[in-house]
Amino acid sequence: MLRYMNFTVSGNEYKLRLTSSSIVEIEKKLGKSIFAALENIQDNLVETIVTILWGSMQALNSGVNLEKVYKIYDEYIDEGHSIEDLIQEINTLFEVSGFFKKGQA
Repeated sequence: MLRYMNFTVSGNEYKLRLTSSSIVEIEKKLGKSIFAALENIQDNLVETIVTILWGSMQALNSGVNLEKVYKIYDEYIDEGHSIEDLIQEINTLFEVSGFFKKGQA
């Protein structure tokens, strides 16, 4: 069973999933492991969140580049959401992608 989460922004639905290849790409872009990035998220909050979001879109959404994800992030905030809301979405993404058991994140 393919596991992913739905993420809707401005009426557009995206399927998010962290795969092994997307994690490697995220880590290359951030220059550190995904867990090190999360442990020090306050150092580069938006860059870390947007990069994780970008990586999670690669497997199941064609044509979504990093510039597009910056726009998606801005639209998400413009809809009245906060960075804290997005961090909760990222936590759910990690659960769905098998990093944590449900409720453990």
